[in-house]
Amino acid sequence: MRSLLKSLKKVQASRKVGSVARYEKQVIDGRVRLPKGVEPPIYVELFINETLVLKSPVVQDGRDFGTFKIGVYDVWRFAKRADHVSVRYRGQSLVMPNGQLSSHPAKDGKEDETALKRRLASGQAFDADGKITHLPKDLDLTWQDGVLSLYQAVDGVIEDVTGCKSFIYSGTLLGYVRNSGFIPHDKDMDCAYVSKARTPQDAANEFAALGEALIAAGYQVTPKASCISVRESTGSKVMVDIAHLFVKADGYVGFPFGTVGVEAVSPETFEPVGTGQLSGFNVGIPASPTEVVAHVYGDDWGIPDPDFKWSVRRQRRDAQALLSYSQRSRIAMDDFYSRPVDQAASTFAQWLVGSGLVPRLVRVLDVGCGNGRDLFHLQGLADEIVGLDRSSYAVQAARTHVHSASGIVVEQGDALVPGTIKELATKRRSEAPGGVLYYNRFILNGLTTSEEDVLFAELAASSEPGDYVAFEHRTDQDKDLKKALFRSYRRFASPAATVASLEAHGLTIVYCEAGQGLAPFGREDPHVVRIIAKRA
Repeated sequence: MRSLLKSLKKVQASRKVGSVARYEKQVIDGRVRLPKGVEPPIYVELFINETLVLKSPVVQDGRDFGTFKIGVYDVWRFAKRADHVSVRYRGQSLVMPNGQLSSHPAKDGKEDETALKRRLASGQAFDADGKITHLPKDLDLTWQDGVLSLYQAVDGVIEDVTGCKSFIYSGTLLGYVRNSGFIPHDKDMDCAYVSKARTPQDAANEFAALGEALIAAGYQVTPKASCISVRESTGSKVMVDIAHLFVKADGYVGFPFGTVGVEAVSPETFEPVGTGQLSGFNVGIPASPTEVVAHVYGDDWGIPDPDFKWSVRRQRRDAQALLSYSQRSRIAMDDFYSRPVDQAASTFAQWLVGSGLVPRLVRVLDVGCGNGRDLFHLQGLADEIVGLDRSSYAVQAARTHVHSASGIVVEQGDALVPGTIKELATKRRSEAPGGVLYYNRFILNGLTTSEEDVLFAELAASSEPGDYVAFEHRTDQDKDLKKALFRSYRRFASPAATVASLEAHGLTIVYCEAGQGLAPFGREDPHVVRIIAKRA
């Protein structure tokens, strides 16, 4: 009873000096009584248990009172539900909205109070919104542990697929040699391997196979022309970039991404791959690390250059071994559909069904159906719906989506393989004669111009008088607009060129509209074109 009375007295005393009005996800605010004779600045302090998190200024509101507003955007990252969060003013805890002198977080944060102390000790702080400042990578032990653990896991996949030992490379190797650690401004960890493939094309094919293996292993993979970026999960800031090197016909090492140095480099510069220590982790090290750094970055590698740009400094590259556009596109789509994504019907499918521009037909062939998000809705145009996709991940997701729905079939196949589309259409026509709609949503953005020609030729060979084709895809005016996803595997097609090509393949344009507001995607508003054509 005495402890309860004592606690009540503390709360009552606290109310006399101020209180917290809002205790929310992004802000904590309130009001305090200003002390007489004390000049600004005056602060309130936010604590997690007994750890001072930040100070926030009190703004005078009248003669006797002041208000405070504490941004706590990232603060909850370091608090657990059992922790006590309090706001203190002149050494006294303020009453929280719950009537107590402290409150608990709604859920456990990703880190804890110990991690917070370490970050604060290293010089990090919270800004006015409560966002924690970025810690230089040479001091960010949490980031280092994350990328090095990811590297060790990825290294095993590299060896399984290629039979090669990987090693730290590029900026990570530069930091290892020059700084004995990570470069402060680095964004990711870099590694590479020297492929045993003896042609640039074989090296690229092997690199593409590595990307697919990483997807199969559960990683999030972004295929760039020069490297493969790997994360454990979408949106993670912990990322490892993998580059591939190969031995050219002249016996020297080829560098697909490129180098500043122009002299020939022998495989012995890299092999045998040794073992070194980086932040307490074992990492692969090329046989002559300093020589590799000098070749990659030039003779002045020992002098930090904050303005270094590859587009300016690169002197040579063996680009013939880079991933092709088609390889990047395939990897990107497999990665995208390897995880759950939105399966609500697209705005294009909804618009097309209600437009009245296409009559009810016998069947719809969704070419590049993805996860099957439009298959159900397309039943508004035909009794029989067939989905076709080359990605096994997409097909699995689509089949799960439609389950045992009557009238919907999902097939795995490549629309660019001659006869694939025609075989499906012919088989269906023989079972139930009638018109077909060939539905193509965003497929052109994943094809090269030559592959587009193949697709149009296959559609022309398969279609019969009375059939329709429908397209929606990003246009060339979308190229410079902000994107939600990395886009090196996207091609941006000119509507005029697409229309001309369709007409050249014997199709008559029924409808064409281009602009924004047609296919919103998250925070994106892409510039797309919608085209409907008919086989006369």
